[in-house]
Amino acid sequence: MRLSSALSAFLLTTIVHAQDTCDAACQASFNGALATESSYWVSKNVSADTFYSTPANSSGAKPGDVLRWENIPRTLLNTNYTAPGGMSVARFLYMTEDIDRKPIPASGFVLLPYDKPDPNKPFNVVAWAHGTAGRGRTCAPSNHKDLYHEWRGPFSFASAGYAVIATDYSGQGSDIPQGFMYEAGYLHAADIAYSVVAARKVIGDLLSEEWVVAGHSEGGMTAWRTNERLAMDDQDELLAAGKFLGTVALAPALKPLDLLPASHEFAGNGSIGGSNGVLFLQSLASLYPDEIRIEDYLTEKALARVPLMDQGCIITSGAVISPLTVAEVYKDQSFITSPSAIDWQTRYNGAGDHALAAPMLVLQGDADTLVFDYLTEGEVNNTCTVFPESSLEYVIYPGVNHFVIGTTSLYNMLGWINDRFNNVEAQGGCSKRTLQPATASFRDARISWTGEN
Repeated sequence: MRLSSALSAFLLTTIVHAQDTCDAACQASFNGALATESSYWVSKNVSADTFYSTPANSSGAKPGDVLRWENIPRTLLNTNYTAPGGMSVARFLYMTEDIDRKPIPASGFVLLPYDKPDPNKPFNVVAWAHGTAGRGRTCAPSNHKDLYHEWRGPFSFASAGYAVIATDYSGQGSDIPQGFMYEAGYLHAADIAYSVVAARKVIGDLLSEEWVVAGHSEGGMTAWRTNERLAMDDQDELLAAGKFLGTVALAPALKPLDLLPASHEFAGNGSIGGSNGVLFLQSLASLYPDEIRIEDYLTEKALARVPLMDQGCIITSGAVISPLTVAEVYKDQSFITSPSAIDWQTRYNGAGDHALAAPMLVLQGDADTLVFDYLTEGEVNNTCTVFPESSLEYVIYPGVNHFVIGTTSLYNMLGWINDRFNNVEAQGGCSKRTLQPATASFRDARISWTGEN
């Protein structure tokens, strides 16, 4: 993000007096969060890691081209990553496209099982779209020893026999002028499709022609937008990814401008009204620097904590921002209704009435305070009303929150994906069903994978 001279001067002042805006408890929380988070990073400074740097000879590369590919050797895989035994990891740098459809670099990873379920056939392909990881380049999932979503996504798919192709999204990992564009679903959809195109150029003999996309939260939104974008005109380059079979959207965070004001009452518990909202404002300001300046909207207390946020990723951001109330974060929230934000939601996020290219399964917990009450059901109903021919299945999990929907729904999710690859015809039209838990004492606490090397 480009900083104005006024903001640069302000940040210098507030950093000097950081104790006034981030007291001892705040500093302890920040230090603990950053220590925990940085322990997950493969490279402590991605900007100094030559793998993520854009090659000098890439000026003629087109979207879908591979710029760099690295099969992680077993010695480094055993020490730097926590993928379960038998799985292999490759990371790659490739070309995707910006809002003007010009080539820009993105990074990602491929996770493969030990062997193919059928030795005579290639791996079936799941393209994985990750949820909010943070804003900096170091926050790229390919730079996390657990690939960020571990058993809530990639590990589970690979354990079930699927090849997992996962983009970091452009600007996380890769170096682009505008920086990472948070919640930019229309662009993330291109990152997804071109990651599959690129992977085919290196390991195409191992990959099925058919593919599905699955994702959680920001990634659930991305998976949904991918299905929509592949149904639009003039997307031949993205369609080169192969035969698209469908989408699994887990707790999709579809329209931030609608989520932000509605979830203000949840500020202080990690909601988008807290750190995620600031991440969004930073991204918006990087895309519209002449219209949106974060110093016009954040309080001095919140603004002084931005440099602390930028040292880490989502855990660090939450530690320093989410405990604050809405009034302690924002002095002005009018950016939500600004022309720039409205333009962003249409062009970058991709919100609007759009048809689906293939069947879609939407999985949502009704205890999800981030998106359930405000958005998911309304967006499902809108798609089904405007496009009644859509094949869209909406499944609600009572008592399940935003963070455990991936593991809670794994059995049904894998079954649905398996049906798509086995040519089982998806049900026509739209349907909604609510599951009932077998007991009332199920676990609903988030757990992070901490594999031992």
